[in-house]
Amino acid sequence: MNREELQLRFDEGNQQRYFPDRRAVLECVLRVSTQSPHQRFEVWGEGERVPMANGRDGGRRFELREVLDLGEEGVRERIIRELEGLREE
Repeated sequence: MNREELQLRFDEGNQQRYFPDRRAVLECVLRVSTQSPHQRFEVWGEGERVPMANGRDGGRRFELREVLDLGEEGVRERIIRELEGLREE
């Protein structure tokens, strides 16, 4: 089974990391948020492949899936709850 790769963008878009699953993304958000002055994290997922004019595959494209703004009330707690649920699976 081919799993979707996720991209996390943070530090006002200046940094990005790639992850194999949502659990790894959420763990990184919680870890990095304690050190970053920017509390907005964007989660991107793979979209449709980009076709070139000659029909060949032009590569991957990522689409915005979710914004996790830890500056908003309750977001950090929701992430922690979701992470606990993912660890139980």
